[in-house]
Amino acid sequence: MAHQHGLGHLWRNFESKIPGLFIDDATENRIGVVKAGRDQLHWLSTLEELCTTLREGMSTLLILNRYNSWSRIDITIQAFSVVCHFAEITPFFLHFLVGMGRKFSSKDEDFMSCYSTFASENTPPVSSLSSGMETHSNSLWGICYNIRHFEQHTRDLEDPWSCRQSALHHTFVAGSKQSTWVVIQPPEAFELTVGSTQHPMSLHLRYLHAGLANWREYLDSFAQRLKLLNQQIAIPNPYENFKINFSHEQHLHHLRGKLHHARSILTNMMNTFGIIAEHESAVAQEQSLCPAVHHEFQRELRNLSREVDNYIETSHKFLRMADDLKSMYDNILTFHGQETQHDTSLKLAQLAQVDAAGNRDMAVLADLTYKDSRSMRIATAIAMFYLPVNLVMSFFSSTLVWYGPAVDATENDSSRMQVRSEVWIATVAAVVLAISTACWSWWWNWKEQRKPDKKAFQKNTNP
Repeated sequence: MAHQHGLGHLWRNFESKIPGLFIDDATENRIGVVKAGRDQLHWLSTLEELCTTLREGMSTLLILNRYNSWSRIDITIQAFSVVCHFAEITPFFLHFLVGMGRKFSSKDEDFMSCYSTFASENTPPVSSLSSGMETHSNSLWGICYNIRHFEQHTRDLEDPWSCRQSALHHTFVAGSKQSTWVVIQPPEAFELTVGSTQHPMSLHLRYLHAGLANWREYLDSFAQRLKLLNQQIAIPNPYENFKINFSHEQHLHHLRGKLHHARSILTNMMNTFGIIAEHESAVAQEQSLCPAVHHEFQRELRNLSREVDNYIETSHKFLRMADDLKSMYDNILTFHGQETQHDTSLKLAQLAQVDAAGNRDMAVLADLTYKDSRSMRIATAIAMFYLPVNLVMSFFSSTLVWYGPAVDATENDSSRMQVRSEVWIATVAAVVLAISTACWSWWWNWKEQRKPDKKAFQKNTNP
């Protein structure tokens, strides 16, 4: 049981996610079965057919499919319980099952691991999911892991690649030398056959080969995209001629994220290879396999490891290239920004010069206005005194001053201009009228300044 391995929390998590992991309609069951020595794959849909087929004592490959990476497994929980009982699936396999349910958004896309188990002779397989399992007289070897690989989809998207997840569980009974394989969502390149081989774990190599089938093409797609990005900046040009903007950095950031994800998958796959190699060595030693068969398996696994090493190094190369491109993009955008800032500064300086010239013109205009205003004030002051005097003098001019013969003339009849002695009356009247005009003008100006709208205007104009 899961609780005996300290995986009770995982079992509770599995139970809570059962509705999203398996289908509900038993008529939609779809279980692929391949028996050893038979190349034909049979798809079963009922529990009766499944139980009848599994009773045949030979190595068996069970295929569980999903419609897509976000859908449930095409099997009911009852049928899966039968598979668990037959394949003696270990609780560690739950780590992979809980991540294969129905999804509505991208999540849990990084977990990868590998677990191996061993139940010695006359030891109950406590790692089995099914309760009430009988004690086996033979040792039982088990290993399970998941892989993530890339396959092309048929959707109309810019990126034609999708990351797929597949999980494998393998149990090997030492006494009968029979293997039971359970594969969930196998890669498209995986051959669904169980041949007669000398090594009980040979199917692992075919499964891993299928998982690596598209990696070279997938990484080459990054090479092509990075090549196009590099061509935009490879030819020397002035900064303003580079058609680079912030969206290019965003696209490069997106590519770097995909490369980091690919490198993480490849690194985890290398760890899985190491555990498979250790598990195979233990099985070979326990079963006294032919050294040539054991060495051939290890040699093939090392070949796969070297291939993955090459893919990891390629991803490192692309990441370094992406970093170089990002550095160039940053420099181009920075220098282009500096040139734009310099041009803006020059334009601001020109505007400042124009503004200074305008200020000088305004100062000259203000000086001329001041001079005109002073002249107008002088003219106004003269008019305030001249007009009353002129008015009075024009009123009294006919009586105060006249031209005619002198009153006391004794000699020839000569004429001259004469002024009456009452001329002071006109002078006093002119002075009083001028003072009254000035006082009235001052009072009128004072009255205008005391109006509320004038005060508000003065407050708003004063700093």
